[in-house]
Amino acid sequence: MDFVERSGRRKIFTDETEITRENVIKVLQKALPTHEANRSEIKYLLDFDKGVQPLIREKTIRPEIDIMSIANIANEITEFKLGYVWGNPVAMVQKSDAHPKGSDKTSDNDAIASLNEMYYAEEKDSKDSELGRYVEICGVGYQMIDIKRDRQDDDSPFDLVTLNPMYTFVVYSSDVYHRPMLGVTYIQLENYQRVYTCVSKDAVYIINEQYEIVNGEPVPDKKPSYFHRERSGESNPIGDVYIIEFNRSADRTGCFERQIDEMNALNVLESDFVNDVAQNTQAIWWGNDIELEKDESTGEPKGIQGGQWVITKTFGDGHKPDIKALTLQYDYTGVLANITSKHDAILERAYVPNQSDPGGGSTASAMSMSSGWSAAEQSACKESLILKRSFQRRNRLAIKATNYSVVDSPLKDLSANDIEVKFLRQKTFNLSEKVNSLATMIQNHINPKDALATVDLFSNLSEVIEDSVPQIEEYQKSLISKNSASSNSDSSGTDVIKRDPNPDIKRNQSDLSDQTGNSPILGNKTE
Repeated sequence: MDFVERSGRRKIFTDETEITRENVIKVLQKALPTHEANRSEIKYLLDFDKGVQPLIREKTIRPEIDIMSIANIANEITEFKLGYVWGNPVAMVQKSDAHPKGSDKTSDNDAIASLNEMYYAEEKDSKDSELGRYVEICGVGYQMIDIKRDRQDDDSPFDLVTLNPMYTFVVYSSDVYHRPMLGVTYIQLENYQRVYTCVSKDAVYIINEQYEIVNGEPVPDKKPSYFHRERSGESNPIGDVYIIEFNRSADRTGCFERQIDEMNALNVLESDFVNDVAQNTQAIWWGNDIELEKDESTGEPKGIQGGQWVITKTFGDGHKPDIKALTLQYDYTGVLANITSKHDAILERAYVPNQSDPGGGSTASAMSMSSGWSAAEQSACKESLILKRSFQRRNRLAIKATNYSVVDSPLKDLSANDIEVKFLRQKTFNLSEKVNSLATMIQNHINPKDALATVDLFSNLSEVIEDSVPQIEEYQKSLISKNSASSNSDSSGTDVIKRDPNPDIKRNQSDLSDQTGNSPILGNKTE
């Protein structure tokens, strides 16, 4: 595809207020043209990431030398996003100690631990990594939570499946709520016939290529079976559309989609540079007023060959033989600088930090900002907030599926609102500043959980809280007791705390007052 409207994947809507057996086919048919447009763009982006990047130019001069150099910065951007945003498992931890519904925090911790074990049984981490690749490249990704069939004792009560966005989409209501009305995923058989699985809030429909509902009628006067692989149009016991759509950004674009034009230009620039080197190596020779040596057997002039002398002959008065290679001398230094500059600019606009050594002389904060790590972290935080809604919806569906299939479910009293979706990233840069900030907050009696969350240093915050908070609270109590013991009462009975004559010794990190005191201008008054 030579041209793709790179404006993000289109969201699909329906005006129907309820999906029924009578209108499900109509909703599907209206949704398919929009899905097909998204599908062609998704395929283009997936191929572009793999390196399928045709040069946007035709080489007309010396077409026999046409080296196509593909930098494939798209994959470089994708790999960084996958490592930075999705490189650590998405953690499900207890949200807080406040429980509006009055449940016990210990039981909630046990329930969340049970949910994590179920996710682990479904290989959540690797499936989330697969989901992340689709989300970063295509702008959208899909997963499905379904009740497990033929469940064994050590199995999770639900299936977690990552779906290909080329074969999946979700239809939303056209009102202000944008509720998911219909989730659709399909397969293509060996005879190229499609079979659609359409999931509404109430039922699951299997629809073939001829837009007919397979095994048409549900069983009357009988509790519907959930095994919709055998029958279609039967009840959905989860009571919700269990295909979840994940968006990378508000406009649903891929991580390198906005830089495609620049990447195409860079590919042309690099290819032309490499072609010039090849053309100089295989230069065409030009001669003026010369006569080449002739082959004695054939009488034909010999061609110029490397390592041999070229015999020339001057003829006529005032003529001087001249022979040289036809080459175009580029300013190679300028071209290489242009290539490097364009490469770095593309990464900067995609919020990928500079991975080369920025040099010394700056503070850790300044180097973090100049090399792009601060911008990468801000971009990742924004993306995490958008993705969190879909992960919360996935937790809600997992709880519903578990409570339906397990009689004595450990998640019976657990609400999705009790679970905090935590995106974990390696935060060891600026380590000394974060440790100092954490120590300062703890000594000033900030809640340990809030202090640990604020410095954003640990990959698995819940484990650190469980292991360290009791000791931190004991330490804070000892500080309070020490301060109380150092207080004296004056004549009026008012407690007076003894001031340290040198309070700066107790500070754990510098602040603005240091700059004011040491500045040759600020804070220094002329006598």
